[in-house]
Amino acid sequence: MAKTFSFRCADAGVPCRAKITGETEEEVLAKAVAHAKEKHGVDLTQAQTLARYARSAIKET
Repeated sequence: MAKTFSFRCADAGVPCRAKITGETEEEVLAKAVAHAKEKHGVDLTQAQTLARYARSAIKET
């Protein structure tokens, strides 16, 4: 069975119901960065500490 990865804004302390999934951590992180910018007005590419924190919240499912 193939691995999948997921990220939930709620796991990172953000009051948001979004759940982002992908086949790799990098795919999930890229989607999370786009979501954060579009829905929350946060540019994770400029906020390296937040980007590292978001990466740590990615779970293998």
